[in-house]
Amino acid sequence: MTSYDDTQRRKKLMTKSTKNRLFLAAFLIGGGLLVVALFADLSISNAVINYNSIFGTLFQTFGLFAAYLVFVLAGQIGMAYALRHTDEPLFAGLLFLGGLGLSAWQLKQYLNEVANYGLSALHNIQVDKPMGLANSDKAAVKLPVGQSLILWIVVYLLLTILIQYWLHKKDDQLLKKYLIVAVFASLTLWFAGQVNGALKTFWGRFRPYELNHAQTNFTSWVHPNGPNGHMSFPSGHAMAGTVSILFSWFAVNPKTKKILWISGVVFAILMAISRVIIGAHFLSDVTFSFLITAAIIYVMEECYHRLVPDDLQL
Repeated sequence: MTSYDDTQRRKKLMTKSTKNRLFLAAFLIGGGLLVVALFADLSISNAVINYNSIFGTLFQTFGLFAAYLVFVLAGQIGMAYALRHTDEPLFAGLLFLGGLGLSAWQLKQYLNEVANYGLSALHNIQVDKPMGLANSDKAAVKLPVGQSLILWIVVYLLLTILIQYWLHKKDDQLLKKYLIVAVFASLTLWFAGQVNGALKTFWGRFRPYELNHAQTNFTSWVHPNGPNGHMSFPSGHAMAGTVSILFSWFAVNPKTKKILWISGVVFAILMAISRVIIGAHFLSDVTFSFLITAAIIYVMEECYHRLVPDDLQL
C-alpha cells in the first residue's frame, strides 16, 4: 500500500518536473524573441507605440504593486510572528519593528509610484500631451506631502487590519511556515531588484521615447553603453510583473497556488506588452527582464525546497 508521504513526494516531483519543462519552454521562446529583437527591436517599437494607450498607462501607473507588496506581506508576517513570541522580548521587539518598518516603507514607496505616474498622466492630458508619456526614471509631478501622508496612513492601517486578521486565524506552525516563505520571497525580490538596477545602469540604453527624431541614438540590446542616465534595458516594470509569481508561494491550497502562479505569468506577459506599447521599452528590454527574473525565482524556489525541511514547507 502506498503511504501518504510517498504520494505527496510523487506529487512534488511531478510539480517540479512540470515547472522545469515550463521554465525551459519559456527560455526557448524568450531566446527566440531576443534573436528577433536583435534585428527588429526598433521597427517593432515604431509599429506598436501608442502614447495614449489606456492599457499601457494603467499598467504603467499601477503595475508595480508586486515589487512592493511582497515586502509589505513579508513585513506583516514578521509582525504577526513577533506578537506570538512576546516571551522573547528582544527578538520579538526587533522583529516587530523590522516588519513594521519594512511593510510601512514599501507601501509608501508604491503609493508614491502610483501618485507620480497618475499625476503625470493627468498633467499630460491637461497640457495636451500623450497621457502615457511619463518619465520612468524621474517623477515630474508629485502628490503634496500632506495628502501623501494621509493616503499612506489610511491605506497602511486598512492593509494591516486585513492581513493581521487573516494571519490571526493561522496556527503557530503555519505562521512559522509563512515566515520562512516571507524570508525567501523577500530575498528573491531583493536579488531581482539589484540585478535589474545594476544592468539598467551598466547598459545605459535609451528608451523608445528618448530617441532623437532620426533615432540615431538607438542601440541594440547586445550593445551596452555604460552609465549615462538612460535605463531602458532591462525593464523594471517587467521585473515587477514577473515577481507577482511570488504570491503563489504563500498559498497553502495546491489549486490556489496553481491559480496564483498562472495569474502571475499572465500578468507578467501583459505587463511586458504594455511597456512596449506605451513606448517605455523595447521588446528585448521586457523579454530579457522576464527571463532573468524568472531564473532568479527558479533558483530561489529550488533553494527553498532543498534547504527547508518538508514539515516546514507550505
